[in-house]
Amino acid sequence: MKEILGRLNQNLLFAILLVITLYYGKVVLVPIILGALLAMLMAPVCRSLDSRGFGRALSSACCVLILLLVIVAVFVLIIAEINSFTQDITLLQAKGKQMLQELQHYIQQKFNIAPDEQVSIAKEQVKNGTQQNGGIAGKLLGGLTSTLTTLVLMLVYAFLFLYNKEKYETFFVKIYHEEDTEKVRNIVNKVSQVSQKYLTGRAMSVLILAALYSVALLIIGIKNAVLLAGIAAMLTIIPYVGSTIGGMFPFVMAMVTEHSMQPALMVAGSIILIQTIDNYFIEPNVVGGEVNLSALTSIVSIVVGGIIWGVAGMILFLPMVGIFKIICDHVESLKPIAFVIGDSNNEPSKFKIWLKGKFGIGD
Repeated sequence: MKEILGRLNQNLLFAILLVITLYYGKVVLVPIILGALLAMLMAPVCRSLDSRGFGRALSSACCVLILLLVIVAVFVLIIAEINSFTQDITLLQAKGKQMLQELQHYIQQKFNIAPDEQVSIAKEQVKNGTQQNGGIAGKLLGGLTSTLTTLVLMLVYAFLFLYNKEKYETFFVKIYHEEDTEKVRNIVNKVSQVSQKYLTGRAMSVLILAALYSVALLIIGIKNAVLLAGIAAMLTIIPYVGSTIGGMFPFVMAMVTEHSMQPALMVAGSIILIQTIDNYFIEPNVVGGEVNLSALTSIVSIVVGGIIWGVAGMILFLPMVGIFKIICDHVESLKPIAFVIGDSNNEPSKFKIWLKGKFGIGD
């Protein structure tokens, strides 16, 4: 019993120290892990360029340039659509004013509070919120600066990881020199592949959803359909909750911009249908079981990641735990953990099989 309690205390202490390190090391760890995952994603491209006679520095720079172009393209698309969106600002203001008047009338009838008194209460709450939260503009500027810094560091780290990728593989081989060298290299290779397949599948899933959302919203006739579809699709990178949050944007905008509830209801029906297709067809066939985790482990990973790192944690913790599961699969003492957190029924996605057959990316 003493031995069991001692081992339990050691594991608990390790978990506490790990959470503290992750929480206070967020600023440093998030761009490093993002850079490492993107480097794993671009590793096949880097190897292909190497085989064509490119130097390692040039191959790595080309991979980072591709990532940068994708990021810039997303921002340009968002800015262009937002610019189109601002052209309807007058309509939005009129619709918002109408909805506000209807809400004030409802509150007056339900709670016997006059509209003027409602405005006074709202102004007081806004004033108190502003005093408690400090300068909103300063926080927005700080958040934007932090995001840009993270993006720059992420790309720098991705370049360095790609440039020295063999060095890091050799590092792990030297650490576990007592083990079979090929076994260690196989583990490192599988860790790299799980990131490649998960991120590639997730990107394809977002593109497919963006196309489906765009078609549905354009058919219904919702203004700024492409922007709303892009936002809804991009938010699906946050597992489980992202699809619900993303689906609220086109629904709310349809309520605000259209003159009746029918378009909003049609949008809601389309979103539910597309998300059903996503859950039962796109996810299994495009993303599939690439992280090979049980549903419980996936949900706990997302919740814990959200608590520790916020949105970044909800996105990153799932592939991180998937990588940890691969390590547990190959370490004898950790195999029980791999059995508990894994899902043996998960099969490779059809997209993974296609990648392996087409480009040789796979086991």
